[in-house]
Amino acid sequence: MTTTTTAVRHSPIGNQLAALTVRNLRTSARVPQLLMFSLTMPMAMLVLFSQVFRSVATGPGFPAGVSYIDFLTPAMLAVATVMAGTNAGVSAAIDHTNGLHDRFAALPMRTTLPGVARTVNEAVFTLARAALLGIAAVLLGFDFHGTAVDAIAAVVVLVVLAGAMSALFGLIGDRLRRPDVVQFAGMMVMMPLMFVSSAFAPIETMPGWMQAMATVNPVAHATDALRGHVLGIATAADTATALIAAIGLWAAVTAVPALIGMIRSTRAH
Repeated sequence: MTTTTTAVRHSPIGNQLAALTVRNLRTSARVPQLLMFSLTMPMAMLVLFSQVFRSVATGPGFPAGVSYIDFLTPAMLAVATVMAGTNAGVSAAIDHTNGLHDRFAALPMRTTLPGVARTVNEAVFTLARAALLGIAAVLLGFDFHGTAVDAIAAVVVLVVLAGAMSALFGLIGDRLRRPDVVQFAGMMVMMPLMFVSSAFAPIETMPGWMQAMATVNPVAHATDALRGHVLGIATAADTATALIAAIGLWAAVTAVPALIGMIRSTRAH
């Protein structure tokens, strides 16, 4: 029996969550290559995208007086959070393949705690990625135009988005239960979330059907809110919309397992 399992068995909820979170952080640290790529990939993408697509700033529909690096950096924060969400899905699938999920199910603890621990783990790495990405952006000429309140609001939006993405991809991992399959499925979900948004170009420049899809995309709303706070032009409505969209997705994903359980129970009777 592992130390984590022992701690979970004999501890109240707070200590159980702490034990599971520490276990997830240690697991991530044991694979330094994956940790390095997870933290540095967004910086590489920022450098490439800021150079390859900077001509977008001269096109129609682009905000006047805004540099492309200032436009892109908040988007990369949101995109990196979506990309990292797949880690939660792979982690959930691995717990199924190595039998740890079944061991947790046999312990006297809430079945939602492993998922919550994965979310906390992703939130920690989201903040670390944001710090590294911010340093890289400054070296490329990025300038934060907002206030301290804008910075705090942006962090809140980013962390809530990380929670929603962790829940979404964690559910995919729990359903598919194979890390290789989860990676491919995660890509299928991740791509429209990333690109059907204002991350890399204004939504107004997209076809009408993509604009309609963007209106219900939580990543699009998070990107708009983050960009608004970076530029110092965000409104309370922007932040609220981003939070509501992310929390709505989070709640919907969280409700799926309970709904599946109810359907199975009904069929059994």
